Amino acid sequence: MTAKFSPERYARVNDTSRPMNKEALTMTRFRKPSSECQQMLDIGCGTGNFTRNVLLPWSKQCRKMVAVDALPGMIEYAKANHPHPDISYEILDAGSRDISNFLKKHGKFDRVYCFYCLHWIKDQEVALANARKLLKDDGECLFLFLSQFIFYDVWQEMSSMERWRDIIGDPLEIIPKFWNRELKPSLKDVETSVKEMVADAGMDTISCTVYSATPCVFNNEQGVLDLLLPFVPTKESASEEEKENMLKEMSTRLIDGCTRTPDSCFFPMDIVILHAHNKFKV
Repeated sequence: MTAKFSPERYARVNDTSRPMNKEALTMTRFRKPSSECQQMLDIGCGTGNFTRNVLLPWSKQCRKMVAVDALPGMIEYAKANHPHPDISYEILDAGSRDISNFLKKHGKFDRVYCFYCLHWIKDQEVALANARKLLKDDGECLFLFLSQFIFYDVWQEMSSMERWRDIIGDPLEIIPKFWNRELKPSLKDVETSVKEMVADAGMDTISCTVYSATPCVFNNEQGVLDLLLPFVPTKESASEEEKENMLKEMSTRLIDGCTRTPDSCFFPMDIVILHAHNKFKV
């Protein structure tokens, strides 16, 4: 199966995530100040825009920032468009079961950030365990990610339809089991599940807040589609016409699930902000 990502297109709509990213940074009280941190890690840096223009200044007294993404195209774009002598952009799949080479190269981090990435990693438990491995004994991590929302619902429904079954990729092969529920989990269920995953990863939860029905606002309908449609993989056997028809129907279903105004288009999403630390903190 293949998915098509355009760093340039993603960069145009990526600003929609910034308000909540900044809120998460503002509300989090890290136990170790940035001035005492040697290096930090940004998982899922994407185009590098937020890393360079927000996260680095926010952590300005830290000596080094390593920013990683699983997609080579994103890292190439970040290096070309948002370089900085204190940022090292590298390819890393945070859901990989072997991060030993990365650890050997960079060592452990005082702080790990991960914004709007964990919900795209199938093995969330592995990703959280990797975060723990990457943290120093007194290290902390800040994750911001989504629970179930309209995009997943539409994708799952369409993938079960006979006319699209051989065209669209199965979402359950890509997204985490956290979302694989017939009924949308309550906010309390989400919080409980997250805390259990954190504990299983060998970390302690400092705080876990779930923000219900938070609007994700775009300037127009196309912004919604530019952000979400590239995540949908199609099967290699599908013709271009079949892929195009599938994406047209998905576009219609997604927009129908949004609220539209003359100058915006938005959908609600439940956002999890997690602050945790290594269980081996002394």
